[in-house]
Amino acid sequence: MARVLKRMQLGLGVTAALVASAWLMPTSANATTTAWNCNTGSFCVYTGDNGTGSVCAWSGDDPDWNNGTSVCSWSPGTRVQSAFNNGTSGASVSAYTAINYGGTKALCLGRGGKVNLAGVGTYLRSHTWSC
Repeated sequence: MARVLKRMQLGLGVTAALVASAWLMPTSANATTTAWNCNTGSFCVYTGDNGTGSVCAWSGDDPDWNNGTSVCSWSPGTRVQSAFNNGTSGASVSAYTAINYGGTKALCLGRGGKVNLAGVGTYLRSHTWSC
């Protein structure tokens, strides 16, 4: 009987030690953001499909995402995979592949519009609140 109690105590001690050590182990940070997270009144673009990944947001026009009013740090080397017009004015927003609203118009989104950019995404450089 004493041996059985001793084994039970040992087992409980090991279990307690494992539980305590689990609390001390570092956990990985959750880098995932909420899908389609975009401030009210903004046009947002994302590095992932369905409004996921890194985001850049603007409340006004920007003729050059790399050197304009609000720089999108990842846009020079990363394709835009999705976009969201979370504007409140009712205006549509257009995005272009070149600065100063040049190149190809890649999208025109009405208020509340969300879009995935066909698999491989698109390099974008400027946008304006009109279509």
